[in-house]
Amino acid sequence: MLMNSADIAHEMTSLDGWSLDQDKPCIHKEWVFDSFPTAMAFFAAVGALAESADHHPECLSSFTHFRIRLWTHDAQGLTMKDFQLARQIDQAASGLHTVPCED
Repeated sequence: MLMNSADIAHEMTSLDGWSLDQDKPCIHKEWVFDSFPTAMAFFAAVGALAESADHHPECLSSFTHFRIRLWTHDAQGLTMKDFQLARQIDQAASGLHTVPCED
């Protein structure tokens, strides 16, 4: 079910480092990993989580940089599926070596 702005604002407080896109109803986050193999291990973990949830994010990878955008395509906006997957993705990243993202 499509979330309203109050529900989205509430769920955003439970996420670490995710941002709400102002132009498109989605959330996004970026990571920079210490190596290409680490980034690819993360990509594989995200793929397994997404497949298991039957909820597939937009992923962009460039060497050690990784960006994910989440929204529920069939709802054309944000649903609880997006926030649940975001928390699972953060858990998958928690054990990997990252370096600070430069804006």
